[in-house]
Amino acid sequence: MDVIKIKIPRVIVVLFLLLATFSPQADANEIEKRFISAGLVDISTIDSTIQIDLVNSDPAKNFFRENFYNGLSTTYLQREVAIKLAKAQKILKSKHPSYSLQILDAARPRSVSQAMYDKMKGTKFERFVANPAKGSMHNYGIAVDITIVDGTGEELDMGITPFRRSTVRLYWEYALKKLGKQLSPEQKSNRQLLSETMKQAGFLPLRFEWWHFNGMEKDLARKKYTIIE
Repeated sequence: MDVIKIKIPRVIVVLFLLLATFSPQADANEIEKRFISAGLVDISTIDSTIQIDLVNSDPAKNFFRENFYNGLSTTYLQREVAIKLAKAQKILKSKHPSYSLQILDAARPRSVSQAMYDKMKGTKFERFVANPAKGSMHNYGIAVDITIVDGTGEELDMGITPFRRSTVRLYWEYALKKLGKQLSPEQKSNRQLLSETMKQAGFLPLRFEWWHFNGMEKDLARKKYTIIE
């Protein structure tokens, strides 16, 4: 059988390599490299059933209208925290087999936290974005922002969320007026399910953020790990 050889002009090859170099995925890999070099793991390698919607990587979804992770769609955590999260998923599915945890954000470089802070600085919403000077628990790779989805992939109603562009301004307006506790019985029940599930797996909730959980005490995290810049 004759093999037909096709000669591709050198200029086309060079253009292809340049496009590959500057593609969004190449940029995203730079952030991944920081996570990997810090010893973090891709959560899907620990439990592939956990759903992921990295909202802050999609300007069409987040309030900031920014792609803070350059298109990254995978999420990372310190290994011991990722294992705890897999445990939480099993606990949830033992109660509701069709439900799944859905990650909204996990490890976050401090440079990304700084970009978020700078975006909100000087506005009335500045207080809701932590100053990254000391480093947040996301910057150590031990914190996760999370919710629950049903069998169709729809998020359970947890009340107004700060993660969706359509509701985040309303959420912050409520928070500013201290009206955030006005929840329906269904919303309270859903928040309780999430909180109890995560706590049973060893996570620590934050009082004023139903979606945020730390995988360990802050002092311990700062002793064991370094900030991901």
